[in-house]
Amino acid sequence: MKGDTPHIVFLHKDFPYSGAEQVTMDIANHLCQHGWQVTILAIHHREKSYPAGAERLFRVESLPQGNIKYSRRVAKAVRDFVETEGVDVLVTYREVFYAQWLKRHTGVRIVYELHNMPYYECQDIEDKRRESRWKNIIYGMGLEWLTRAFYRAKYRRIYGWCDGFGLLCEAYRRQLTEILHLKADNKTWVLPNPIERPRQVTMEKENWVVYVGRLTHRDKRVDRLLRIWQRAMGQMPHWHLKIVGDGKCSSQLKELSASLHLERASFEGYSTKVHEYYDQAAILCLTSSFEGWPMSMAEAQANGVVPIVFNSFAGAEDLISSSDEGILVPPYDEPLFAQELAALANDGTRLRRMSQACVDKSLHYNIERSGQAWIAMLHHIMNGKP
Repeated sequence: MKGDTPHIVFLHKDFPYSGAEQVTMDIANHLCQHGWQVTILAIHHREKSYPAGAERLFRVESLPQGNIKYSRRVAKAVRDFVETEGVDVLVTYREVFYAQWLKRHTGVRIVYELHNMPYYECQDIEDKRRESRWKNIIYGMGLEWLTRAFYRAKYRRIYGWCDGFGLLCEAYRRQLTEILHLKADNKTWVLPNPIERPRQVTMEKENWVVYVGRLTHRDKRVDRLLRIWQRAMGQMPHWHLKIVGDGKCSSQLKELSASLHLERASFEGYSTKVHEYYDQAAILCLTSSFEGWPMSMAEAQANGVVPIVFNSFAGAEDLISSSDEGILVPPYDEPLFAQELAALANDGTRLRRMSQACVDKSLHYNIERSGQAWIAMLHHIMNGKP
């Protein structure tokens, strides 16, 4: 540490890019405002990808090209920066295989932040087991057990070299503690995501159902939403489905939409003005196999958009802790999801009540709460006291 100013570094492959990078920006700015020095080390610095008017109190330095997890060139560049700049704590969202080497040579403390649910890597195996006709033959032979054992070893390895292990909510902290059989006084920390609250919330909504996010199959499973809309659209004659986002499954999903003969459903593509959809939409749907702490869900609530989601990740019950803050549907009951969607759309009184409850709930997702959690962890790691 140079002088009295602690120096924190966040390690990223691409910056900015998606939700994790947005959280880094918010936390980095908050730390800078409270007297910390913050640097982002990134292999790809995407200068043109910053949100319009984004505050940047931190600095960004580029790393050489290479795999951020194990490249010798990247590892040496990180080491040199840590030594030269007197870095106190390095934060990474990825497993870096040079972590112990880096600590041994520099003495830097390392925080690992899991930006998803524990064992998310195993979720698609579970989905295939549920959906496969051959689950008793193929998946009943131990593939799921082996996969879990592999990732349990990964988490144990990370827990061994990190000085702090960050998780998105208390439910995930309990899960990891159980998975790794940790003691009560372990080095896990709850680091909730903050969101930027809208300056003004529009409570007069259009009859829009929206999905906001990547169009990917393994996690987001928008194909489920299309089948749900096919079931519900006849009961919602004045409503529209708008899918906001892009991804490698975009063309397949459009083909599926055409084959299902969906009405009043549109693919809006990637948007830098998502707030315009939140302003007008009344309902948000998430049909994911797994999530961490979905920013789109929290942002929707902040804008009075009522979420309906599959209860496929423990963080869902953190975001929807009462029946007025959204609707949780057992995974992956598509007929029931369609029934809940149509019932909510056709009950204006209930929809307006839930919309206000969502706005009230979103007051908990503030940067002060998240920033205090980060600062408490950093002080503890650096000084051994909260």
